[in-house]
Amino acid sequence: GIQKDEYSPRLLNTFSGPMFSSNSPTRAEAGAHCSMVLTSNGHVYYCGKHRSVGEATMRPALVDVLANNMHVVTAFGGGAQTVFCSTSNGVTVSWGNGQTGELGYGISNPKSSSKPKFVEKLDKVLVSDVACGYGHTLFIIRNEDDEDKKLLEKIAKIEHDDVKDFVKKWSK
Repeated sequence: GIQKDEYSPRLLNTFSGPMFSSNSPTRAEAGAHCSMVLTSNGHVYYCGKHRSVGEATMRPALVDVLANNMHVVTAFGGGAQTVFCSTSNGVTVSWGNGQTGELGYGISNPKSSSKPKFVEKLDKVLVSDVACGYGHTLFIIRNEDDEDKKLLEKIAKIEHDDVKDFVKKWSK
């Protein structure tokens, strides 16, 4: 068919039928250029564009690197050109174009990835929720027991002066 703009809501039939009778959609997220749906089995379906070059994914597609490895996604989000998924067993992956480091790969690592890539600093950390913005990502991390506290020790904290320095740097 012909691609055209849509100006009113339409039913997305992708998530109906026998395949989704026991794996129904439970939550939706949208980034600037993408949409994602989480199902009751913890699978994420993605469509849209997360890179500045190349084709978009026009129909919802399973994020198979997680589903095929038995990961159950519990938190996910999309930003300007970034996507994050966190699982019930403490695995967080991200992909897209994060020029200000919001993909979480570290200062000396690539700023983009076309495929889901492991975020090492969040290894084994249980993420309750994730929100992505333009140039930043926010995680709500579980802090309920000694193991959680130990994992939190390895994550850098943002202090008041850090925020002031960041604002000063980027407001020039």
